[in-house]
Amino acid sequence: MSSMMNDALSYFSNQLSGFSTNTFKIMPQGKTSGIASGDIVTVNLPSNSIIDLKSFQLHLKATVAGTTARLPNGISSLIQRVEILAGGVQLAQGVQYYNTLVKVKEALCESLANPVAGHPDIIRLNNPLDGAVQATSSVERVPGAFLDATDSPFVIDHWEGFLGTAAPRYLDLSLLPDVQIRLYMASNTVLTACADVAAGAALISTADGSAFTDSTVGAAATYEVSNVFATCELISLADVSYDNMLTEMMAQQSFLEVPFKAYYCFSQGHTGSSRFQVSSQSIDRIWSAWQYTGAAVVGSDATGRKYPYTAQAAPIPVMGYAPNPVLLETRGSTQEKYTAAWECFQQPVVGMEMQYQLNGAMIPQTPLTSSQLLPFSGHNLPPGKYVSDKLSMAQYLKSNFVQCLRLNMAGSEDGRILSGIDSRSANLQGLLNTTGATITDAYNSFIAVETTATLRIMPGRAVSIIS
Repeated sequence: MSSMMNDALSYFSNQLSGFSTNTFKIMPQGKTSGIASGDIVTVNLPSNSIIDLKSFQLHLKATVAGTTARLPNGISSLIQRVEILAGGVQLAQGVQYYNTLVKVKEALCESLANPVAGHPDIIRLNNPLDGAVQATSSVERVPGAFLDATDSPFVIDHWEGFLGTAAPRYLDLSLLPDVQIRLYMASNTVLTACADVAAGAALISTADGSAFTDSTVGAAATYEVSNVFATCELISLADVSYDNMLTEMMAQQSFLEVPFKAYYCFSQGHTGSSRFQVSSQSIDRIWSAWQYTGAAVVGSDATGRKYPYTAQAAPIPVMGYAPNPVLLETRGSTQEKYTAAWECFQQPVVGMEMQYQLNGAMIPQTPLTSSQLLPFSGHNLPPGKYVSDKLSMAQYLKSNFVQCLRLNMAGSEDGRILSGIDSRSANLQGLLNTTGATITDAYNSFIAVETTATLRIMPGRAVSIIS
C-alpha cells in the first residue's frame, strides 16, 4: 500500500553509504599551449575509476590575431571534431562538423554552454572579461586586469555525443581499456573580422552600413589556444553492492550496454533535393539547416547581409536584438547580438516549402511552409527541450532557420528505450525536398542524422559498438 502512496504523503529516506567524490585535473598529452587550427588536443581519462562523463570540462585560454579579429559565439566553436577511443576502438566515430552540429541544435533551443566562461557572444566594443571598451580597429584581447597570464578563462562544459549522452552517466572505466578523447581544432573560418569596430547598432541602417558588419574582403584572423587542461569528477563507493551488481549482470548476459547518441552529418549543395543514407539500430531525429555559399551581399541594409560560410568574413547582425528599427526590435532588447556566416542559418528563399522523404514515405504528409516549420520542429525536439522564448519569427527565418524531425517515440529516450527506425538490414534512403518558390541563390543543406548507438562492454575489457 505504501508503494502506491504519493511522495508528498510518504515518509521515507534512502541512504547510499560509502559515497565520496572529488574533481581531478588532467593535463593533455603533448603541448598545452601554442595550439592552432588543425592541431589535436588529446586527453586520457583516468583508468580504474568511476567517472561522471557529464562533468568533463576543457579549460583554455584563446587569443586572436588579425585586424578586429573576434572569437565566435561559444568557445566550443573552436572544436571541429570529437573522437572517443577505448583501447584504439572508436566509441564515437567523430562528427566532422561538430561545431556546426552544436550550433544547429542551439538555433532552436537555449544554449547549454556556460553563460559566463563559455564566451557566449561575439563582442564588438565592451569586453565582458573586464568590462572595458576595446580600442577602435583592435583585436579582441584577453585583458590582464583580473586575469593572470597562466589563467584559463574559457571552458567547454557541454558536449554532444558520447560524453554528454552516455547512460549511465557514471561510467566504471575499470571495465574498459584506456579511454582517450581527441579534440580536433577548427579552421580559422569560425572567427570573424572586419574593418572597424566603432560603428555599432546605431549606424546599421545608414546608407553606408555599419563598419562592424560590412566587409566583403577576406580577413586574415587566426586564433591560438593555450593553458589547456581538463577536469572531471570521479566517485568511489565503499559499498561492494555496486561491484556485485556489475558482476552479476555480466555473468547473466555476458555483457553490459551503454547507449549514447551518435550523429551522421551531410553537407551538400542543394538544388531542390538533398540525398543522405544511414544505417543504424535506431534513427531518432533528423536535423536540417541551410548555409549560404554564394557571393557576399552587403548593400545598405544590414538585414540583407550574407557572406559565404566557407570563408572568413565580418559578423552578421541578428534581428530582434540591436536597438534599431531595421533590425525589428521584437523582443524589446537593447543589446547587440551578432553571428558568423558559418552559423547563420538562413531561409534560402521566401515562399519555399519543405518535406522529408524516407524510404519513399513523405514526412510530414504535406510540405510545410517556412513559418510552419518552426512549430513543427518545436514538437519534435528532444525531451526537456523547448523553442527558446527569445526567438522571434524574423530571427528564425534570418539566422536560426533549422528544422527537426523526430522518428522515435516521444519520451522513449528517458527510459533508454530504442524506438527509432532500425535500418541495419537496409540503409535508410533519405531525401530533403524543397518545393514552392525556387531557390536561386547558392545554398548548402546541412543534415545531421541523430541516432542511438550502444557500447557493449564484455569480460576482459573487451568492447564493441553497435551503431
